[in-house]
Amino acid sequence: MALGNSLAGAQGKTAEDQTRIDRTMAPGCAIGLYKPAECDRHTKASADRRAELKN
Repeated sequence: MALGNSLAGAQGKTAEDQTRIDRTMAPGCAIGLYKPAECDRHTKASADRRAELKN
């Protein structure tokens, strides 16, 4: 598992990629490794990317 502050907001090329990114990001948010703003930024970016992938 790779954790770093550049991961917040990362967008996958496919829905499966996005799921992998989200699963990597989630534990860091849960334990407070990332700042709340980074977790919020990732949540929004992930939702936006998933909407793009559906179109």
